[in-house]
Amino acid sequence: MSDSWVIDLAGSLEQATLDQLRSTLGLSKAGRLGDDWDELFGEAKRTVAGASANVELWRDVDSHRWRLDIELVADPAESDVQSLLTVLRAEVEATGVQIASVSHRR
Repeated sequence: MSDSWVIDLAGSLEQATLDQLRSTLGLSKAGRLGDDWDELFGEAKRTVAGASANVELWRDVDSHRWRLDIELVADPAESDVQSLLTVLRAEVEATGVQIASVSHRR
């Protein structure tokens, strides 16, 4: 059974901020800001406190809102999930990007 979370980011991203966010989160480089149809802007496999997850950075084509999709690979303990989310939040905020919301997707 897998579990997923969404971290919605506030505002838009400029190229320098996007590059810093991808670097800080260890995401691959994908997508182009100038292409309105590009949605996936990076992905990585992460493990924090025993919680392994696939992390993807997306930009919605219509609204141009940004989000991180976090798909947990296994069924870790709730404390491990919270540790992973805390680390990801801290890394995002370290780049100057604000978080609009964090939600559990069932």
